[in-house]
Amino acid sequence: MIDYFETKSQPITRVMVWEAFKEVYANKGGSGIDGMTWEWLLKNQRKELYRLWNRLASGSYFPKAVKEVTIPKHDSGTRKLGIPTLIDRIAQQVVRKHLEAQLEPHFHNSSYGYRPERSTHDAVWQSCKNCFGHDFVIDLDIKGFFDAIDHGLLMKAVRFYCKDKWVELYVGRWLKAGIIQQDGQYMNRLTGTPQGGVISPLLANLFLHVSFDKWMDLPS
Repeated sequence: MIDYFETKSQPITRVMVWEAFKEVYANKGGSGIDGMTWEWLLKNQRKELYRLWNRLASGSYFPKAVKEVTIPKHDSGTRKLGIPTLIDRIAQQVVRKHLEAQLEPHFHNSSYGYRPERSTHDAVWQSCKNCFGHDFVIDLDIKGFFDAIDHGLLMKAVRFYCKDKWVELYVGRWLKAGIIQQDGQYMNRLTGTPQGGVISPLLANLFLHVSFDKWMDLPS
């Protein structure tokens, strides 16, 4: 009998991996540095998902480097993304789903970026409510925010809000995974969490929560 709720040294079940696979597949997305396509993964999903679960549940999972791609910005210039492999995106979704449930209750009510059940229209409406009674608006943009996040401070925030050691283990490994640049050269990543990763928006929101949102809530 196959026990899909079986765990090993880490409390990760096959069901968690299967659900993560379905959620990542729904968003599709391109291949990482290994060139694995969704077509190939669908044909070999039983073997690949079992292998991923086995490694995640035993603590032996290590991510591959992300693939650097460049996309144009809406205004001007370009933005660099770091695209994980399909398998690494599924692994990130396993952790993201667990971590998001713990972090969401703490996030600021006026925070709308990359959050579940919150749309851009909701953000516009909240902004209008915030502006009532004021005759000024402050427009801020954090330059290179995803790329400049301090790993030590981010991990400190992860440990504060989440006591699960397996979450800390894998978040730390994703942050340290290198980058294969467009010229094929490998580069270590010392700061930041690359845009393009499944878990990166959640980690960025956590860092913004402790570094800005909580600060703004302090009494004047």
